[in-house]
Amino acid sequence: MKPSTSYHTQHAPLGAFASFTVGRHGARGGFGQSLSGPAQQNVFVGYRPAGESTWRLLPFFDPGPQRGAEAFTGESGTTAPPSRRALASEEFTRDLNWASDVWRSGSFTFGLATPWDRTPDPARSNKVTQQAAFAPCIYGWIEFDNHAGSGPVELVFGIGDSAHPWRPLNDTAADLVGFAHTHTLGYATRPSPEVEARQAFAFEQPAFRDHRGLHLLGPENALVFQVPTGARRRFPLALGFYQGGQVTSGLTARFHYTSLFRDLEEVLRYGLAAHRRRLQLAARRDAALARSSLSADQRWLIAQATHSYFGSTELLRRGGKPLWIVNEGEYRMLNTFDLTVDHLFFELAWFPWAVRDTLVLFRRRYAYRDTVHGPEGRRAAGGISFTHDMGVSNHFTPPGRSSYECRDLHGCFSHMAMEQLVNWICCAVTYARHTRDLAWLRREAATLRACARSLERRDDPDPQRRDGLLKWDSDRCGPEGSEITTYDSLDVSLGQARLNLYLQVKALAAWWLLEEAWAALGDRPEAKRARASADLLARTLEAKYDDQLAAFPAVFEGGNRSIILPAIEGLVFLLHLGREHLLRRRYPALLARLEEHLRTALQPGICLDATSGAWKISSTSTNTWFSKIALAQHVARRLFPHAMSPAARSADRVHADFQRGPLLGGHAMVDQFHSATSQPLGSLYYPRGVTSVLWLNERPSSTP
Repeated sequence: MKPSTSYHTQHAPLGAFASFTVGRHGARGGFGQSLSGPAQQNVFVGYRPAGESTWRLLPFFDPGPQRGAEAFTGESGTTAPPSRRALASEEFTRDLNWASDVWRSGSFTFGLATPWDRTPDPARSNKVTQQAAFAPCIYGWIEFDNHAGSGPVELVFGIGDSAHPWRPLNDTAADLVGFAHTHTLGYATRPSPEVEARQAFAFEQPAFRDHRGLHLLGPENALVFQVPTGARRRFPLALGFYQGGQVTSGLTARFHYTSLFRDLEEVLRYGLAAHRRRLQLAARRDAALARSSLSADQRWLIAQATHSYFGSTELLRRGGKPLWIVNEGEYRMLNTFDLTVDHLFFELAWFPWAVRDTLVLFRRRYAYRDTVHGPEGRRAAGGISFTHDMGVSNHFTPPGRSSYECRDLHGCFSHMAMEQLVNWICCAVTYARHTRDLAWLRREAATLRACARSLERRDDPDPQRRDGLLKWDSDRCGPEGSEITTYDSLDVSLGQARLNLYLQVKALAAWWLLEEAWAALGDRPEAKRARASADLLARTLEAKYDDQLAAFPAVFEGGNRSIILPAIEGLVFLLHLGREHLLRRRYPALLARLEEHLRTALQPGICLDATSGAWKISSTSTNTWFSKIALAQHVARRLFPHAMSPAARSADRVHADFQRGPLLGGHAMVDQFHSATSQPLGSLYYPRGVTSVLWLNERPSSTP
């Protein structure tokens, strides 16, 4: 069956926290700045053949009642109904790629490109380089081949927005033809006799015209292009954003691109001037993904996830220095640490400075020291850890505090001290080893040492009672609360931090990475201490395997019998650094047990949904997260390929169809689904699916 083309995609510039969202049939989208979901504009894209009165439009608009002149006159029948028809799904194709999205209907083509490249540190690169990387611009085009036509053809690109006023750009910029909403967003092309700007109650019926031929009261604005008989025309479009001035509170900052461009008009000029070379770059990104050995569904998932990731990125400028943020999709939390740790792999490939800067900000402003309490009620000093996030909705929370974490809870919104401590270690050392930034690692040695001591004390403050497992909760949870993990909305199998299998394997990776860090820094005693902690934890974990269950229990207390896929998640950092063979040599028995665990998990009715065939991250929950599935798939294919059943290998089509499905609504990439019904459960408009880029590191033989 042909995959659906009815899904929204976020077309977004790097660092602008803005998206032009379009693609779902019969749904609104368009230009959105700093939103938690799609904008609510009709988008008009299509053509009208010679001799026809009806426009054929891609189905990017709500075909319901239009707001016409009657809203002003109070008289019915003031204007004729619009003459437009939405193309049916079988009348066009759609090709979503890593950096482009293209629709074709016969001789008609419409495309959008969001190119990116390896991006140098904005604190150390010149203006020209930064303009190319951070221009808040999307590069579009509209095209028609009229060689076989019997008359001229018209093309249209326009916006219907009854909630906001739009203005013609040539009032302020004679070298641009297009429209803008105030000074914050808009679109343009180059002036030409073949281009006409229209603003009216209905773009195809400009019944009222002022001295420019426009009617500014009209809620629809458009560019209409003429393609002569016997000709082929391709018209460039620049879609731009510009939000000037202070945009955050708590820490006051503005968008970094405001230091590179004066206003929206300059952004649009740049977009048109750079159009050809930016489309060439997008083509190179698309070709790189196409050359991979991945399946069509895997490539589609990577492309859709990358577009949504860019839609959540925000590069700010504070005190003359860049400030990097990734917003948490619909929730808009700033640099949620348990997303940062998963975005890590994409950012290390394309802009590793973002990882470094985020870690430094966590250490400087969002680190804290706590006290802890154990399962038996003993209390002691804990140590350093880090907040869940840095704030929400462009408000930075006070030092050492997050927008999320609250007291006296056992589920959502409790504290994540164990989780974020491990995350800082894994991100910091993976960054330093991947980039060979030994100087930065040396500067952070004191923080690494504090993290190691804190990790030990969350096992047990008494060295004689340690077994490697994290089991002491932070007192920040309050007397009635306990720590949770990033899997906050799941049951105890993944929600509880204390003695959780997922977090223990991640801690094993943290100790391994600390050993590597100390070895690189020449601190042999600390390296030896970290190695001993890792080996102790590995032995303890191996002993927790349950022969009757043929798996590890998800939680090592309370008689828990859940089976979880994230048992293998923590190994991803070691794989990313190329430690696969060392890992097999050092912990063969533990890996053998984990392979048996995975073989049990990947059976229908356990961690393969018996109804849909989707992977699910816990045997006792139908709440499954695509980003974590993608991560588990990568580790499984790299380390445990023999545990992958045919049903497990064929699930990528199921996961892709979830993202393209009719229940998705207009939310672009969604992370949380009901594993049987594909009903979205949360984490909408979300960036974390970009973990799927790990698949590009797999050998062809390990890819289904």
